[in-house]
Amino acid sequence: MGETIETSIQYKQLEAGSTTSLKNGLKDWKKSRIIEKFVYVVAVITIIFLTHATVYAQWLLPYYYAVSTPILILIRVIMYWKNKWQYFLLDFCYYANALWYIFIWIPHSGEFFCVVFALSNGPLIWAMVVYRNSLVFHSTDKVTSAYIHILPGLLAFGIRWYTEDVSKYWFKEFVPEMPEMSLIWLLVVPFGCFLAHSFIYFVVVHVVAKPKEEYVTSFNYLGKKQDSCLYKTFNICGERCRPLMFYVFNWLFCIASLAGVFICYNFYIAHCVFLGVMSTILIMNGGNYYIDVFSKRGFVEGECE
Repeated sequence: MGETIETSIQYKQLEAGSTTSLKNGLKDWKKSRIIEKFVYVVAVITIIFLTHATVYAQWLLPYYYAVSTPILILIRVIMYWKNKWQYFLLDFCYYANALWYIFIWIPHSGEFFCVVFALSNGPLIWAMVVYRNSLVFHSTDKVTSAYIHILPGLLAFGIRWYTEDVSKYWFKEFVPEMPEMSLIWLLVVPFGCFLAHSFIYFVVVHVVAKPKEEYVTSFNYLGKKQDSCLYKTFNICGERCRPLMFYVFNWLFCIASLAGVFICYNFYIAHCVFLGVMSTILIMNGGNYYIDVFSKRGFVEGECE
């Protein structure tokens, strides 16, 4: 009899706990759905806004970049720290955006503009192809990834071809005299900046921090699938040389991506086509996600980009 009463009490406690847990889970689910709906609305409005700004009101681009970048980066820092993805914040895309953010406050330097132009239309925008960034409207993480890779390219486009319009309401004119094409400032110095980032990344990740396996870095994320081309590339000289090959691959990728910068810098139509193609890839990846992933798995929380 005593065992029956005790069992009954334990069952009721378990039932009460399950009910509480279910209510909390339902509450979190509703909260998450509200956030995703809000992100969806903001993402669509942003696309309309950036299209208008790029084509008709270029002066809006630096203001939008100056205000939105710190907000999105702060949100990403909080999100990534929570999920133990903080070492992604050492990636080149944040380094390039930091250089852009410095540039917009000292816009008179033509040579500096050439450097950030090359980085934003070279390794930064091509990285979204490597990482398969996608325009998934309800995902804060994926929308932010798309933003930090493509918006600097749009800003570079505006300053390069509509300098007066972009500078119209800014505190100082962007690049009063646009420099001629220069191998030094469009290739050598940008590649030097990339090498500097590689050195910083190596020291922090492989020498100082040495993160445990539970932490995700670009080094282990890009080469985690053994049947992938990147995994085979990084291990072409054996497991011991994998870190070296990771950096060598990145350096070759940077040089290859910078090769097309000269065309974009010199030809307006080519630059338009290039940004159009990159935007299309971003949208296609988003479509693939919704059709191939979202339609089967639905909403997935804590999914790494």
